[in-house]
Amino acid sequence: MQEEVVVMEPQDEEEIHNSLIKLRSNPQRRRDKVYVGCGAGFGGDRPLAALKLLQRVQELNYLVLECLAERTLVDRYQIMMSGGDGYDSQISSWMSMLLPLALERGTCIITNMGAMDPLGAQRKVLEIADSLGLNVSVAVAHEVSVTNIGSGFSPAKSYFMDGGISTYLGAAPIVRCLEKYQPNVIITSRIADAALFLAPMVYELGWNWDELEHLAQGSLAGHLLECGCQLTGGYFMHPGDQYRDMSFLQLLDLSLPFAEICFDGQVCVAKAEGSGGVLNLSTCAEQLLYEVGDPAAYVTPDVVINFQDVSFSPLSSSRVLCLGAKPSTVSVPDQLLQLVPLDCGWKGWGEISYGGYECVKRAKAAEYLVSFKNL
Repeated sequence: MQEEVVVMEPQDEEEIHNSLIKLRSNPQRRRDKVYVGCGAGFGGDRPLAALKLLQRVQELNYLVLECLAERTLVDRYQIMMSGGDGYDSQISSWMSMLLPLALERGTCIITNMGAMDPLGAQRKVLEIADSLGLNVSVAVAHEVSVTNIGSGFSPAKSYFMDGGISTYLGAAPIVRCLEKYQPNVIITSRIADAALFLAPMVYELGWNWDELEHLAQGSLAGHLLECGCQLTGGYFMHPGDQYRDMSFLQLLDLSLPFAEICFDGQVCVAKAEGSGGVLNLSTCAEQLLYEVGDPAAYVTPDVVINFQDVSFSPLSSSRVLCLGAKPSTVSVPDQLLQLVPLDCGWKGWGEISYGGYECVKRAKAAEYLVSFKNL
């Protein structure tokens, strides 16, 4: 049994909830539409791209930094067990670059860079903000084991999950942080990728956990955004294919994506005006099916989604309307996914190969893009 913990400052009293979703009490609509951007799609993303998105898209209300995967989570666990930091080691450079403009714009940063040590990440962000002369509020949503909770509960000692086990939580603990604290930054442990984006929609648009049509559309937006530039052409280039041929210049000025979500569930994904890359029906369809086993039942902690009737309608070269996501027949999962790290030895390999039509052109394009002289 796992629990969610919501805490604002290191000295604050913790607010503990079990992982069962409870309906929100009289949720209020704070906006008719909310703008949520993706500032990172994996642990190796670069903060400069996120800063460019903040600079180019002034209406952003939230910027999500999705920097955690199964491999990176286990890496942080191993490092923490060896005496290192259990949170993302790059959090200092990210926050140093993003916090000044995010605070100026009123953009809330939500990130899973807390990994295995979200409270340590919180302390680091407060330290960075203080060094920059910034006054920030940093909330934390993370997981604890119910067996560790007693009358003398201390977050510094008992939040850590036995054996490095992490549960993929949903959007609820982030929503609770927003409701209680309205912070500038929210640090999390393992939260399902799409849920990081869904949470601000639920909070701002007044949705409740039984409004499954809205949750499905919101999770569709999160799923499209979660891998960053995959949506805006990062994996789309195919020299020699008339439908996927892009110039190198377009790829070197890719925009991270963002979404405009209305209170009625309408979703429009977008890239910064005038930026490179491609955003169209094909890039959206490609990302829609990424890591999807059954399009009729895509499981998230908040809602099981049916993607079969999803449609994409380009509104311009930078905006695509996304409709048709709906709850599946079994609309809510009865279990949550857990990651359990095990030491089973090691295996490593590396290969980049290209085959098929115009494979040499594609290989040369890859060579160009990864060479330092052209970055």
